[in-house]
Amino acid sequence: MKEFFKMFFAALLAGVVLTVLPFFMFMGMVSIVASLSEDEVAGVKDNSMLVIDLSAPIMDCVVEDPMNAFASLGYGVEEKEAVGLKDLTDAITRAAEDDRIKGIVLSGSGFGGGMAQMMAVEKALEEFKASGKDIVSYAEYYSQGEYVLKSLSTRLFLNPNGGVDLKGLATQMPFFKGFLEKYGIDVQIFRVGKFKSAVEPYMESKMSDANREQNLRMLESVWDTISTAIAENRGLSKADVCVAASTRAGMFPQEALKAGLVDTLSYYEGYASYIKDTLGVKNKISIADYIAQPSTALETAKKKIAVIYAEGDIVDAPAAGSISTKSMRKDIEKVIKDTNVVAVVLRVNSPGGSALASDNIWHSLEELQKEKPVVVSMGNYAASGGYYISCGTDYIFAEPTTLTGSIGVFGVIPNVSKLASKHGITIDEVAIYPNSIDPSLLAPVSRGLAPLVQKGIENVYSQFLSRVAEGRKMTVEEVHEIAQGRVWSGSDAIEIGLVDEIGGLYDAIEKAAALAGVEEYRVTQTTATKKSIDAFMELLGGSKDDEIRAMVGDDAADMINTMREIVDENSPRVMARMPYGYRIDF
Repeated sequence: MKEFFKMFFAALLAGVVLTVLPFFMFMGMVSIVASLSEDEVAGVKDNSMLVIDLSAPIMDCVVEDPMNAFASLGYGVEEKEAVGLKDLTDAITRAAEDDRIKGIVLSGSGFGGGMAQMMAVEKALEEFKASGKDIVSYAEYYSQGEYVLKSLSTRLFLNPNGGVDLKGLATQMPFFKGFLEKYGIDVQIFRVGKFKSAVEPYMESKMSDANREQNLRMLESVWDTISTAIAENRGLSKADVCVAASTRAGMFPQEALKAGLVDTLSYYEGYASYIKDTLGVKNKISIADYIAQPSTALETAKKKIAVIYAEGDIVDAPAAGSISTKSMRKDIEKVIKDTNVVAVVLRVNSPGGSALASDNIWHSLEELQKEKPVVVSMGNYAASGGYYISCGTDYIFAEPTTLTGSIGVFGVIPNVSKLASKHGITIDEVAIYPNSIDPSLLAPVSRGLAPLVQKGIENVYSQFLSRVAEGRKMTVEEVHEIAQGRVWSGSDAIEIGLVDEIGGLYDAIEKAAALAGVEEYRVTQTTATKKSIDAFMELLGGSKDDEIRAMVGDDAADMINTMREIVDENSPRVMARMPYGYRIDF
């Protein structure tokens, strides 16, 4: 018996070691990878060009997460280091006054940010160019996204066999009605608002007239901003840009040159010679190294403007890349307790999500406003739940290309009983009351429960309207007219009273300082978005398997998690979310 227990505990110890050791080895490898990615910072030499790789990820707030370094292992692909939007624009502003920096080179293929980041970077580059310094770009092929910024160049080079993908804007939506009917899958829909088109793919085979209307208006509004910017950057008329886009003139290098889209057709050597010989520049420094240079300015101001970044889906339980009531409340409580924080800027980049979590966050912000002014800066999108948490604040800024509004609510409950019956699966039930049984995949919503679910949806919508009406000083009827799930661009949103002013993060910070009555202040930044490493640690503590999918971070996982939030087989979910994952192809 003694030998038995000795062998048992030895085996138990070995099991524990084999279970725990790989984790610590894994974390050690993550730390090594993260440290290896930190290159030695280069100094700034006289007569240098600042090189900005526009294809690198440009994020509102870069969260230092060792899981990101580990995720790129073994794929043979160089992961470009993400840069924070404020860090990038600050560096461009600083470079305009730095005598060592003679100009900027815009490099990289594609654009690593969204439309809000594009507008902010363009504004900073315009101010840099106004200082009299050069901006130079070369590409074998310009995508439309990068071209908006690179069109600012004082000298724009194109490979003699390249092109400019100037084409206007478009969006596509898949529809699943035929697929669902073919395989016997029913989807029961509960919604409020004729524009709440998240559910259309399950109901129709093409866009409804209302959905087509809002999509077309959205594209027209965003294109108006983009085409105007290109025209001003290139010294062309807006009509010239639209003609070039509609005819796809940029596809042919000689036509691109003739249309004024580029300045010079040249191979790389000609572009390099221009910088070296014509501009007389021989040194260069990357934007990452320039940002890392120690600042000579000492931030001595005691008063602070706190920027809280709210990026990702709004969820009930903390998950990687998302905003939860818990994470947001934690940041809000921190700035309330900090007596040096005189005002708060909430940078919202969210399509929405859980209606319950959205209202909880709205309430937390209401409590914050009792102590300090709160100003919202909308990023790429602040729609549905993203607008819900924004609407009650003191002032709202949006970029002209921001997607916002989508004031509506929906729920989706799938049912596969027809499909199951084809394979011999049936279901029977017994209940105390007719409405005791919640919907499941194998049974439709009962006739008595369906109107109750719809009533719940309508109650949430009514509360959404009242929140907006109170925050925007409108009547509920006025809000309903512009709500019903419709998505608006920032340019249109200002016309209908959903936002106060067109502007970016810096404008919001200045407004917050003005509302607080301070002139000297410094900016602090924090994020309510959960890091994947935090989600991983919670996973070890026994969190749900959806954390695994959230932690992976690829497109398939995003789709799964979105559907998980929308469709819950245990109970109907009420969602205040954008109608779909809206992406405009540049």
